[in-house]
Formats: sequence, structure tokens, C-alpha cells
Amino acid sequence: MTDVELKNPLREESPPVQNELIISTGSLRSLRVSKGLSLHDVEVRLKYPAKLIDALESERFESLPRGLPLKSLVKNYAKLLEIDSRPLEAMLEPYIGSVQGGIANHTSTRTLGAHEIEHTQGGSVLWFVLIVILALVAAGVAVWQGLIPSAWLPAWLGAWTK
Repeated sequence: MTDVELKNPLREESPPVQNELIISTGSLRSLRVSKGLSLHDVEVRLKYPAKLIDALESERFESLPRGLPLKSLVKNYAKLLEIDSRPLEAMLEPYIGSVQGGIANHTSTRTLGAHEIEHTQGGSVLWFVLIVILALVAAGVAVWQGLIPSAWLPAWLGAWTK
């Protein structure tokens, strides 16, 4: 490569833009446009409808989902714009609420172990008894119908069945 090719600004990566402090969600639009992203580009990358992204940028919070979906939208949008999502989350706290994301905090996983222990100890004995009774009934019907040869039966059972 020649020196001209190495100094070509189109071949060099531009330095990263400093994270700007976002004071309102309205400044998200100008930041998005400055990065050369259209609303459709953001929609495709984040997999959120353009109307939600536009509502966030236009500060129409009543049109946004509540709770974890909003928190996810804000985090993903901030990551795409390469900014810190915490100021946005703090600003949208009344709409997000106190959401703890992740499966570890889900109700069904916190109580899963206790439910399994309760049901498996008492349930195992019950199932075992039911299977033994069913096997004895099946064997009795097989002897009664003559499906089992009398040579296979013990002497005390053979005498009882005659």
C-alpha cells in the first residue's frame, strides 16, 4: 500500500463520538439523525414498531408500553445510539416502575423448588401403591381368564383358583 492509500480518511475508522448527556427523550431524535439513522433503520435493528420509537422521541409517554417492555426499549435504543441508558430510565421511572428484569426474579422460579418437594414426597408413595394394586388386579384377571398356565402358579395359588 502507498502512503496516499494509508492516509485516505475513508479507509480509517473515525474516532468514537463522546457520550452526550441526554436531558430529555426529545434529544434522542437529533442524536439518531446525527448518526445517520432513519426511523425505519432503528425499527429494523431494534425490532420495535416505529410508532413506539417516534412516541419515545416525541415524549408521548402515554402511547408507550409500561414496565419491562419500556425499560427494554430504552436500554436497546440507548445501546444503539451508544449512550448511557440510566438517565433515560430515571426520567421514565414513573412509566417503567420498579421492574427487576431477568428470569431469576420470576415468581415461578423462586417457589419452584418448594412446590416440587411437597408434591414429589407424598405423590411418589401414592403412585407406587396405585401401580402395585393395578399389577395385582391385572395378574388376578389373567389367572381368572386362564391366560397364565397353571404350571406357572405357586401350589397355594393353584389350589385356590380351582
